[in-house]
Amino acid sequence: MTTRIHWVLLFCLGLGMPLAKAEEFNLSEHPRHDYLNVQNIDDMENGLWEALGAQERYSFSRGWWKWDRLRQRYVDGGRKDENAIRILRAVFRALILDWHARCEQRGEGDLFYIFFTTNSGNKVQRKSTDGRTLQRDHHGGGYHGGWGGASRMRIYEELIRQNMLTEAERARMKKIVHQSLSSPFLNFKSGSQHADNHSFGNGGGVALGIKLFPDAPQAKEARAWLDRIWNHMAEFGDWTEWNYYPYGPIFLHGLVDIAEATGRLESEKELIDAIGRRCLQFVHGSGVRGGPNCGIRQRTELSEVYADPWDVGYYNVETSSRDANFWYRMAQHYKNPEYLWAAEQVALGGRPPSGQVPRQYHDAYKKRFSWFVERGIEPRVPKMHAKVGLLSELKNKIKERIYLNNGVEPGKPYAAFFLYDKKDSHLDNVSGFLYEYSFNGAKFLHSSGKYNNVYSGTDLRGGGSGNESLDALLVVHKRHQFPVHPDRKGDERDYRRMYMAKHLPDLARAENNDTGDAYGQFGFAEYFGPKSRWIRKAVLTTEGYLIVADEYQVGQALGQAYHAGPVWHLAREEDRKLGRQDENWFGAPAFAQADAGVEEGGVAAWGTPAEVLLAQPHALFPEQPLMHRAAVLVLEGLLPARDYLIDLPGIQAAEFHTERHRIATGRPRWHSLLQPELLRQLADDCPGAATFRRFRLACCGYFLAE
Repeated sequence: MTTRIHWVLLFCLGLGMPLAKAEEFNLSEHPRHDYLNVQNIDDMENGLWEALGAQERYSFSRGWWKWDRLRQRYVDGGRKDENAIRILRAVFRALILDWHARCEQRGEGDLFYIFFTTNSGNKVQRKSTDGRTLQRDHHGGGYHGGWGGASRMRIYEELIRQNMLTEAERARMKKIVHQSLSSPFLNFKSGSQHADNHSFGNGGGVALGIKLFPDAPQAKEARAWLDRIWNHMAEFGDWTEWNYYPYGPIFLHGLVDIAEATGRLESEKELIDAIGRRCLQFVHGSGVRGGPNCGIRQRTELSEVYADPWDVGYYNVETSSRDANFWYRMAQHYKNPEYLWAAEQVALGGRPPSGQVPRQYHDAYKKRFSWFVERGIEPRVPKMHAKVGLLSELKNKIKERIYLNNGVEPGKPYAAFFLYDKKDSHLDNVSGFLYEYSFNGAKFLHSSGKYNNVYSGTDLRGGGSGNESLDALLVVHKRHQFPVHPDRKGDERDYRRMYMAKHLPDLARAENNDTGDAYGQFGFAEYFGPKSRWIRKAVLTTEGYLIVADEYQVGQALGQAYHAGPVWHLAREEDRKLGRQDENWFGAPAFAQADAGVEEGGVAAWGTPAEVLLAQPHALFPEQPLMHRAAVLVLEGLLPARDYLIDLPGIQAAEFHTERHRIATGRPRWHSLLQPELLRQLADDCPGAATFRRFRLACCGYFLAE
């Protein structure tokens, strides 16, 4: 049967500064964008040194990226801000040198490490070789502690370059590095041996550590490990974990870190650039962006971004500024203006279609990208179109995504589906997702967020009904209330997509017609049950309307005991009642609205507040026991089918009852769509089509539906 659906505790070292002073020091204002105008840098350096040293704990994994960006600002600014390097010295002394000395005072100096550890244990505690306990964010950072390793080593390298450390401090740092790379902490044949955020996030610090200290213990083993994880990526031509936030930037920064430290920036340029180009496709100029299984939103108060564009990103998520800096580093290394464009989108949100932005935006751009401004390098919008995005484009050419767009200039519509079906166990469940739908600066739809379907026993930990329920076709046994899917829960688990759904690459396609509309399609086998099959087709018009149609072939094992329907993750409308409703349509506000910046008198928005409308024409839903009455994404003002509303004059609607029939007759997919001029001519004959957009939408909608 085939059915179509449309639709720490730590103590001060005693450095001669009273603790009360540390308590008065405001750590939250550091790092600053610059320190050029600080009048008494001695007091600030000592105050920061003491305040950081008085902390009970800090994040070895995530706490160093912001200080590394300060180092980068200092270096890229021509090393003119001499106060900045003073601040970095305070940070380095407090959080590494003094921290190690403090551990020594407690008899735990040999437990201190600054990279990562493969010792057994959990996220909070691990075991040393003599059975003592390694505390995360106290002795080091656990298995993720190396994420900040490259940042720590780069800051040390710059302090040495500027002769900012004493001989005794250098000797202590050598002791720390040698100790951190020794076998009591690291077994380079354990832990991740392939390309992922663990290995590459940790590998950058190790690579720079053995570069600066080539006589360190296990330097040979470390190089072999770095070669293994790099070759794993090179042999495949890519890496395969895809929850972009937060793990994407961790991996990608590690990629650049390792390439810089090992001399691969040029020798492996083709591979690095191929990965960069693939990631570039995730970015568009509408000021909003998402990704599979990562629900992110922009900041509502952009003045924070403009005040400190290095450390406050456009997206209200911890990784935003890191993400922007990855693109910054790529643009810098390869003098690539398209990577610079991506950096601007992520850091500041990008410019509206008019290109006009307030002074605050311009000032922020100059702060963030002064290195490029001084060299006359300007951002350039990449040329993009509807396409099937490939994983490992240089080698395996795996069909991974579908992009529907006709360019990524600001204001243009953009939609993306995720296809890849070989994910790891906790980042799965995204195959088939419509994870992004944006137009004119408005994000109508985005992914639900990470770990949304993780259970502890029979209790859901993720705070949602499960990723299985969102942004794709859902098939649920009738004993469950649609659309709540049990997923992993206890004995009542149902069929699920994880480990089951198999992508059918031969069905994947995406293209544009002559007027810029985008068409895409894909399919999965074994989808919620053996011998089942799901095919999704979609049209994204140049006006920004998205029409989605699903076809589901029921496997025999499912029989008639299941409901099926699409479930969309939309923003919740304020004061809207929960539960079912009688209407076969509903509206929802946009998740986010792009903003050009803050001006005197208010907000300079890209456009008017946006809303997404979903409609479910009853006529398009066959009365099948399997089918749940669910919504079709988009449509506004659908009209009864008439020949002159479907096709060019002389072509009858009956000729195109099914896609199968179209293929059999050799008819082109787009030839029969009415073009703008013809639509205007027929406007008087189209009841209910108050505007050109609505008229064309009706035609396009019925074309796909039929």
